[in-house]
Amino acid sequence: MTIEHLLQANHFFLSFSAKKGHFLQWILFCKQIKVILNLAGGITMIEKIADDLIGQMTEARLIDKEMEARYVYVFICWIEKFITVGSIIVISLMFHKLLPTIFFLVFFLELRKRTGGYHLDKFYRCYLASIVSYLVIVIISEKLSEHPQWLFAIVLLAITGIGLIGTANHPNMHMTSDELMESKKSARTIVLLEGCIILGCVLLDADMVYVSYMAIAVILCAALLCIAKIFKQEVRENEEG
Repeated sequence: MTIEHLLQANHFFLSFSAKKGHFLQWILFCKQIKVILNLAGGITMIEKIADDLIGQMTEARLIDKEMEARYVYVFICWIEKFITVGSIIVISLMFHKLLPTIFFLVFFLELRKRTGGYHLDKFYRCYLASIVSYLVIVIISEKLSEHPQWLFAIVLLAITGIGLIGTANHPNMHMTSDELMESKKSARTIVLLEGCIILGCVLLDADMVYVSYMAIAVILCAALLCIAKIFKQEVRENEEG
């Protein structure tokens, strides 16, 4: 490829972006991606900090040895949530989708902490997967809001799936039978509540963009729950105790 070809390609991209009015947005987005990649490179340090901190607490007998993995998992999840949510909010500002994104985060986080679901083994992988998933959501939400019949069909299927499965007992959480039953009950209550809110918004003729973000949150939770079941990332009932 010659320099002339590169210049032509660059000119085409700039012209296209200018016509769409997104040139500045693309610049900011590329800068954000660079920050994300730099951050992802240092995220593994957080895993080490979590291991060291919880390890010291275990040695000091502040935490039971058998609960060490669970505490590490919860600690990392909290830090991951803080960093991921912060990054998503920054990206949402660039796409002018802050309010719909807040609705998405509230629906997703409230349901996710009760349903559980598939979780990648490395912090940076989970972080990058979350950012990529959000970018996909930004793209598909517009399409789904234009075809509400598909959105409602998928979200109904997702609510049904969560209602049937309830919760995936992640190995690092290793909930007891009583804890698992309580989590399943809570997950079913929350998904029913969120489903009613979505239905209410539709009946009130709310902006379909907001509805799509809320619905996608439920759909994503159901998808992660099903993936955990498919890949058997859970503790079986006969393995508890």
